[in-house]
Amino acid sequence: MLQTKDILYLVISFCIVWITVFLCWTFYYVMRLLRNANQITEEFRSRLQVLTETINYVRGKVEHMSGLMTVLSGGLSEYVKKTVTKKAKQWVDEGADKFDETAKDAVEKAVEATAAKMKKAAHKLRK
Repeated sequence: MLQTKDILYLVISFCIVWITVFLCWTFYYVMRLLRNANQITEEFRSRLQVLTETINYVRGKVEHMSGLMTVLSGGLSEYVKKTVTKKAKQWVDEGADKFDETAKDAVEKAVEATAAKMKKAAHKLRK
């Protein structure tokens, strides 16, 4: 016949089996959860890499265009400055007999102010 100890051992072994099944089931779902988290992390990293490459590409293009605009605006401002200076000096030289030193200085200051304005306009174009 079954004794009390035998029944106790039978119940304990049954509980151990159920606890083992429960722990295996829990570990299985924890592992699936970690696997899904790993897949999400890898997908996020790949998309972030693509985004970083795109941003670097656009940044390179913008820097290239900015450099071209700087060269273009610098050249344009120098051309305008030289042309204005040349015309102003030509005009002053032709009418130098009629002007005194104060008038010549005023014209030179006006030429310098015009050149400075053109430089500011070129600087705004670069931005």
